[in-house]
Formats: sequence, C-alpha cells, structure tokens
Amino acid sequence: MYWIPAGIFSGNPRGVLEDVPDAFYQMGSNPVLIAAVLGNIISIAFFNFAGVSVTKELTATTRMVLDSVRTLVIWLFSLAVGWQDFQYLQPIGFTILVIGMFIYNDLVFLPFARSRGWINDLSAGSFAKDSPDAAVEPM
Repeated sequence: MYWIPAGIFSGNPRGVLEDVPDAFYQMGSNPVLIAAVLGNIISIAFFNFAGVSVTKELTATTRMVLDSVRTLVIWLFSLAVGWQDFQYLQPIGFTILVIGMFIYNDLVFLPFARSRGWINDLSAGSFAKDSPDAAVEPM
C-alpha cells in the first residue's frame, strides 16, 4: 500500500494509500494519537480473547450474533455522544445484515420448517432413527 498511488483520494503528502513514515511522524508529534492507537490494540486483543472464549464455550453462531450486537452498541453509542448523525438507511442495513446472518447460520427459516415437519433435510448417507435400515451405533 506504501507504493500504490491514490491521487486526490490519499489524504497524505505523498499521494499514496498508506504512508508509514508519515504515520509514525504523526504519532510522535501527538501523544493523544499514541493513546488512541494503544487503546485500539488493547480493545482488539480483548475482543479476540472474548470471541475465542465464547466460541470455545458456546458456538461460533453465538459469537457471530454477539459480534452483530457489538456493532449495534457501537453505533448507538456514537449516536448518543453525537459523533454521528442518524440516517434512516443504517438500521435498515443492520437489519438486512442480521437477517442474512441468521439465514446463513440456519437459525430462521429451516428450524421453523423442520419443527412443522414441512422439510426433512437429512443428508443422503444418514438414516432416520426409527428406520429399520438404520445403522447400529457402536457402544
């Protein structure tokens, strides 16, 4: 990214996507920026530790749901402190994101259809437990 020219879209003196020496110069000139970077590193480390712990104890699906809730909490906080103005497309997009996540993780439509007996999506190699052809499981 240090060598890719970005023209007017770069926002740095060299006109490239990333300018590492300029980033270090800015951090050296502004202790608040160093505190923000260290805070970001600590929060990401904590988030990853919490995510691994949730996945270990519960499921990856639970981790994805909690990740979506984290996005919602950050958005609501930024609205509350005035960092961002409300735009009506944001909750619509978040709702579409959550619905897509629920569909992808098989949490919405298929469990409802299975509970009603509308579908039976056993894989081709498996048998129903009450089938006479069911394989005997070892003890």
